[in-house]
Amino acid sequence: MARPVLEVRNLCVGSGDAAAVRDVSFAVEAGRVLCVLGGEGAGKSQLLRCIGLDFAPVSGSILVRGVDVTGATSERRRQIRARSIELVHPPAPDGVRDLTVPGTRASLLIQGGPGATAPVAGMRQRIQIAKALSQEADALLLDEPFVGVEHGVKLRILELLHLLRAEAGTAVVVASRDPEVARSLADDIVVLDDGEVVEAGPAARVLESPSHHRTRALVESRRSA
Repeated sequence: MARPVLEVRNLCVGSGDAAAVRDVSFAVEAGRVLCVLGGEGAGKSQLLRCIGLDFAPVSGSILVRGVDVTGATSERRRQIRARSIELVHPPAPDGVRDLTVPGTRASLLIQGGPGATAPVAGMRQRIQIAKALSQEADALLLDEPFVGVEHGVKLRILELLHLLRAEAGTAVVVASRDPEVARSLADDIVVLDDGEVVEAGPAARVLESPSHHRTRALVESRRSA
């Protein structure tokens, strides 16, 4: 059996009552997508930032292709983030001028022409995700990647993510509060509530037959929206 590209083992961020993430574990194999699903304040962003080496966990470990990167030095972290782990943060709420992003996959995302403008929630995501796609990192971490992104761009991003996982074997982790994002992308789902995993499993099973009340609430709220 092939070793997972990304492994998260018993990860804890913060301590005591202030802990943002508690004892989270999962693994993502090459070419697969895992969605961390949860509502506001569930700990999704803190989890992805920790996996992306923005800061160290209180306990637990992060492995990339079997190598423990949890305690990496500042220089080593820069190297890992340049080659192995790409983290795309949520967009900011302003406007930004469009840019040209090199790379075959990246260029497919930028179709507005020189000087085109759009809300940063859409355009900055196009630029950030385009750069991430062109890097072909071992692990790609996307935090709420479709918030404010227009429908046509969302479809192109989805298409390129499917190409990336098929061609480059990248392990993808997507954090979202929207079950439909998980439905369109994920092979597996981890449901986070108040920093803890309350449900996990294949995407189809979790979304169609959720066993935890928080998962059911997320799925039902989306259906009634």
